[in-house]
Amino acid sequence: MAHRFAIQENKVRRGRGTFGPHAVTPATGSLGPTLWRWAVPAVLFVLAACGEDAAPPATPVGTPVSTPGFAPSAGVPQAGAAAILPPTAPKPVSAAGNPSSADAPTTLTPPPAPQGMAPNPARPATPEAPAAGALILPCNVGKTVATNCQGCHGAKPTGGAPMALVTFDDFHKPAVTQPSMKVYQLAKIRIHDKTRLMPPTTTMSTVDTATLDMWFDGGALTGTAADAACVIPPPAAGGGFDSRDGLHGPIVPGPDETCFEFKVHQSTTSLDDQAYDVGLGEHYEQFYYKAPWPQGAVATGYATIQDNTQVLHHWLLFSTTENNPEGYHKTVPLPTLAGSNPQLLAGWAYGGPNLVPPNDVGLELPAPGKQLNVQWHFYNSTGKKQVDKSRIQICTAPKGSRKNLASITWLGTEDLNGNVWFGGAGMPPHQESTFTSTCNPARRGMGANEPIHILVFEPHMHRIGTHMKTSVKRKDGRLETIFDKPFNFGSEQHYFMNFDLMPGEQLVTSCTFNNTNDFGVPFGESSDAEMCYQFTYAWPAHALSNGAFSILGVTDTCW
Repeated sequence: MAHRFAIQENKVRRGRGTFGPHAVTPATGSLGPTLWRWAVPAVLFVLAACGEDAAPPATPVGTPVSTPGFAPSAGVPQAGAAAILPPTAPKPVSAAGNPSSADAPTTLTPPPAPQGMAPNPARPATPEAPAAGALILPCNVGKTVATNCQGCHGAKPTGGAPMALVTFDDFHKPAVTQPSMKVYQLAKIRIHDKTRLMPPTTTMSTVDTATLDMWFDGGALTGTAADAACVIPPPAAGGGFDSRDGLHGPIVPGPDETCFEFKVHQSTTSLDDQAYDVGLGEHYEQFYYKAPWPQGAVATGYATIQDNTQVLHHWLLFSTTENNPEGYHKTVPLPTLAGSNPQLLAGWAYGGPNLVPPNDVGLELPAPGKQLNVQWHFYNSTGKKQVDKSRIQICTAPKGSRKNLASITWLGTEDLNGNVWFGGAGMPPHQESTFTSTCNPARRGMGANEPIHILVFEPHMHRIGTHMKTSVKRKDGRLETIFDKPFNFGSEQHYFMNFDLMPGEQLVTSCTFNNTNDFGVPFGESSDAEMCYQFTYAWPAHALSNGAFSILGVTDTCW
């Protein structure tokens, strides 16, 4: 439950591949050497996050269709000696199920509606009886831990959690981040730590908190022989599990929607269905596709279907003027640029739910055939190579089907008393620091008295980020707070707003960090550095952005 901030040496590794987009039909009814001097060998990655993901339904693939214009590039190295089949692309299907043309991409059958959370394999319904003389958890403790902790700290920890919390021995090992303490001693601190509370995504009941407090305070003693027969029920299935906004799992498309999937894959010369090899440590992998939707289509939902939750940190979706072959991908060192003339379209971080805007709002998408760059951030702290087949889902609707068109803008700051590109001490150790920036919107394409409609805030920081606040600065200089939320790395959320920013008004964003380390922490892309981004969706599209300089290379910014 407790985690240490560690510096990770960033190693460049060759990328392998990606699996491309497939349509799901509607259901009827920089650079420079500064970083390398700054980075040191990794000690340990720990992600302060707990979350549970539904097992997504399988998406059957239709008959492959060879698509012109997707031939492998001779200039791109192939991952292996095996021949790679030509890629296929999604084939839009009408509501009646009829292909729109003979040469359109491949059709996919709509996925069944999710039926509920799959039982967590780390929580067996009937645990095996311990060996004679084995030390066991008291029954009430085992049930409490299963309910509140094992979403991440299961027998196979997920989301970068540093240890399992399943057996008696798990609680009596030296704490990973503070070896002078036992795990249970540090767990006692973390369940009461208001700035880094565990679990981060839910609030334990007073009964569960009292159960753990009593056990911890008594020395975390072994259970009795009767506790060996304790039955820990799995999470209940069903219960109204949905797949729209704020929840997890594939989005079931509505009557006017078509959904496309963009999968992590292995080949760098085409689209394939092989899992991507995730090496040790931390890296960014950029996967490239051609936009498969029709002209004028808008996004009506983004979902993340997670595969290997042990290695995922976040993804960002960009449009770019690069022209890489369909299915190509590459590893990029940290710090990394997002490509040529990148524009951010959407993003997700571990623990985050689906994003589905209101029915009258569509999110901006690039024109068909334009280059998409899905940039995945992997952090593998398991000590062994992993594979991953995660995918993102983008649901779309036709041009004109949504009244308002929104886009995303980066608020916040890239200067936390320095950054990994150009140096700087970073935020001081052993103290709390707050950094503030002001956004003065460009208001492009708007009438003189037209408001900017703030739709969604998505705060993003890293492990020592604790709080984010955004206020509106009125024309007379008064500040009015419109967003004020604690931040938990690994359980990142989005928050719908209903606020109109009037002409002459500005947005002021503040990020607060609690640096308990012995060293300064600057801004940087690694999870071992920090960020201060308030991703903001607003309409009209691009009215909020002012094109301020970003050291990541993006222009849809305002600070």
